[in-house]
Amino acid sequence: MKLFGVVLWIALLPVFLTAGCGQGGREDQGTGTAGSSPGSQTRQETTSEVETTGGETTSGRGTIGGKEVPEAPFTAASEVSGGSEGAADGIREVTFERREGYERAVIVFGSGGGLAAGVPVWSLSSPEGEGYARVTFPDAEVTLDSEGGFGGSILDNFYVVRAPGGGLFVDLYATGAFQYRVTELSDPGRLVIDYRPASVDLSFPIPLQAQKTVVFEPRAREAITSPLTVNGYSRNSEASNTIALVDADGNVLTRVIVLSNDWLDTWGYFETTLEFPAFEGTATLRVGGESPRDGSFEGVEVPVTYGGDQG
Repeated sequence: MKLFGVVLWIALLPVFLTAGCGQGGREDQGTGTAGSSPGSQTRQETTSEVETTGGETTSGRGTIGGKEVPEAPFTAASEVSGGSEGAADGIREVTFERREGYERAVIVFGSGGGLAAGVPVWSLSSPEGEGYARVTFPDAEVTLDSEGGFGGSILDNFYVVRAPGGGLFVDLYATGAFQYRVTELSDPGRLVIDYRPASVDLSFPIPLQAQKTVVFEPRAREAITSPLTVNGYSRNSEASNTIALVDADGNVLTRVIVLSNDWLDTWGYFETTLEFPAFEGTATLRVGGESPRDGSFEGVEVPVTYGGDQG
């Protein structure tokens, strides 16, 4: 069960909402280049207070018009949304702060080449038992920050991805179980997401991550059948992703090339369906590209088993 909470500041009045909890630990990648994530260098930490117009803070207790107001607790809900249409057209940066008892990711927004005054329309989803939270911004088209490592005890790293239906989404990964809350701040527009530790187990392994590829479906050690949906995001050259299912003897059961919807400006989303014959035992789904140096495979290797009736 997941717990988290949301604080939404609108018109200088607090409206308390709740948000869904994602929790997770980095999967031990073990093969290929999947043991490291892009932006592995720890992002610079800050300890300064984040303030909105009027001097409100989001640490401990905030003040509005000189009156002290308590922050919302970290509580539970699976989805939450907010923001204002036309408030911003892109993401300028994603920063990390270490606070007492929790950690903070701050998404800073831009508009017309400068800082945005407000927060654009957003929706947050953290599926139960998962180790990530996804924040979608349907009005955002550009980003100046695409990925990075936080190096926190709970907050691990993030990716900014071109969404398949338009706009952008930001995936935030954790190192363990957590609770969280979300706060909107203005002048400049920022979305603050706080994480703190929680004693909750994951139901699903975290998506496997490599330097230029992240695979969401299927998950490691999943039992698969044909047809199989494969999706994720990448920054492989020319947006090209080679996807191959290889059995335990090294035989290629199926192989396709699918394009992401971006690769130059930010991470690009991809999705395809594979059809393959039945196999015995284990197999490996390889998703990635070729090394420009020697043509070797660079990407994610997902161990799977056959889940169909082999007669």
